[in-house]
Amino acid sequence: MSDELAVTSGNVQADGYQYYWERRGLTDRPVLVLLNGMASSTASWNKYMPYLQNDFDVVLYDYLGQGKSEAPDVPYSLEPFTDALDAILEVNGVDQAWVVGASYGGFVALEMLRLHPERIRGLFLSGVLLERARLFEMYLDLSLRWYRELPFDVYPEYLYEKMFSEKYVRAHEDAVEAAKHHMLGFKDKVYRLIRLMDAQRDWLLAVDEHRSEYVGMDIPMYVLAGAQDRLIPPWFQEAAASALGATFETVPECAHSVYLEQTDLFFDRLRNFARVQSPQ
Repeated sequence: MSDELAVTSGNVQADGYQYYWERRGLTDRPVLVLLNGMASSTASWNKYMPYLQNDFDVVLYDYLGQGKSEAPDVPYSLEPFTDALDAILEVNGVDQAWVVGASYGGFVALEMLRLHPERIRGLFLSGVLLERARLFEMYLDLSLRWYRELPFDVYPEYLYEKMFSEKYVRAHEDAVEAAKHHMLGFKDKVYRLIRLMDAQRDWLLAVDEHRSEYVGMDIPMYVLAGAQDRLIPPWFQEAAASALGATFETVPECAHSVYLEQTDLFFDRLRNFARVQSPQ
């Protein structure tokens, strides 16, 4: 294996728990952090590495309740998730990184912006908001109730009806079924989803109080929204981009997971964003 493809890994501690990390590439290229969605892990990004490995070293890590990190049945918070990333960058000798957050990862990215802005070279977001939106709060409340009280087997049908566009579902039925099957892997460890979503809900309830701490940053930012996103509609994402001073773009015929539905477009925009914003 060449240096460019070398993989290193390890663990850091934050708030008393161990977080697993990986670094793909040991070069002097810029470092890019891909932040996980709620029901994903470092392994979820494997198929996307070819889009990045020629331009970046990539850092990945698992939040509590994911992959190879600890999964205690205790309250989680997005704040120590960002403290863990700060520690991971420190261990790897990285002063600043491009930070990419889609869906749940976008909320972690925003908390990183608030608490550790000095670590961020640029921020690329998708499927996020920066206000206490009642519609999203209702979605979180219903999901938490489902996790706790209702048959979990039906939940993926409800979730992915919101997650994907009509065009994607028609063209990729096998991929949608695979996503549902992956979600069902949490059937015997639903507490992990509950803890992760509770942390997201706590963030949402406090976001208006902390709103001023996210804005006015002299950091390049880009928000890429699916035009058919029913989980976090594009107008919420455009408002977040406006508050952050970020470039905003909508992707037609695409829903919540732009990186999944329009993979080439997503990573093209990301590479171009980093290229334009990098010192010449």
